[in-house]
Amino acid sequence: MSLPHNHTLVDAYARQEQDSRMKRLFAIALSLSMLTGFSADALAVNKDDLDKLRKTNECSKCDLAGADLRGANLSEANLKWAKMTAANLADSNLSGVNMYGAHAGHAILTGANLARADLRGVNLKWAKMTAANLTKADLSESDLLLTDLTDANLAGATLTRANLMRANLKRANLTGAILIRSNLIGARLARAKMTAANLTKANLSEVDLRLTNLTRADLTDATLWGAELAEANLSEANLTRANLKGANLKAVNLEGANLKETKFCKTTMPDGTKNNSGC
Repeated sequence: MSLPHNHTLVDAYARQEQDSRMKRLFAIALSLSMLTGFSADALAVNKDDLDKLRKTNECSKCDLAGADLRGANLSEANLKWAKMTAANLADSNLSGVNMYGAHAGHAILTGANLARADLRGVNLKWAKMTAANLTKADLSESDLLLTDLTDANLAGATLTRANLMRANLKRANLTGAILIRSNLIGARLARAKMTAANLTKANLSEVDLRLTNLTRADLTDATLWGAELAEANLSEANLTRANLKGANLKAVNLEGANLKETKFCKTTMPDGTKNNSGC
């Protein structure tokens, strides 16, 4: 029985390796497309809709995906249900804008002015909103999963039932913000200002609240499982029925705090001792 020549075997092996590499590359590309939620074709800018917005400030249900609107003045614009995926709105003026139900995942809103904006139900997953002005904006039921809100100003903002899971809110100003029933699981809030914030029934499990100012904050019925609160200020905060199982309260200021029916289980107290009274 004759055996194949060596070069035939080598060629066959090379083709097999090439096919395997192509399949891996295709799989990676497909995975990335699914993870990001959009493709290159989806980001083709609709020039007609872009011109309409610039001329009339009215663009409800428009396709503005991938649009370059850096520094644009869109104050009081109507962008209800608009598609704004990956649009660049850095340093733009969006004060009083109506973006109800808009899709703005991966959008760039760094330094943008969104004061008093209607952002109810907006999809802002993975958006970059560093240092954005969101004072008194309404973000009720919005999706801010993994959104970067570092140094953002959310004073007086409404975030009722908003999804802020794993969002970055380091040094953000949430003074007087309303976060009733909001989802903050795994969010980063180190050094944030949350004085008088309303966090009633909010989920703050595994959240980072180190050195955060929660003076007079309302955490009634809030869940803080495994939360990191080292050196936070909770003076005069309302923690009625709050669940602090596994939370770290080392060096936390609890002066004047309401701890009625607060649940402690495997909780590290301000003096470093463990409190298992509620286990």
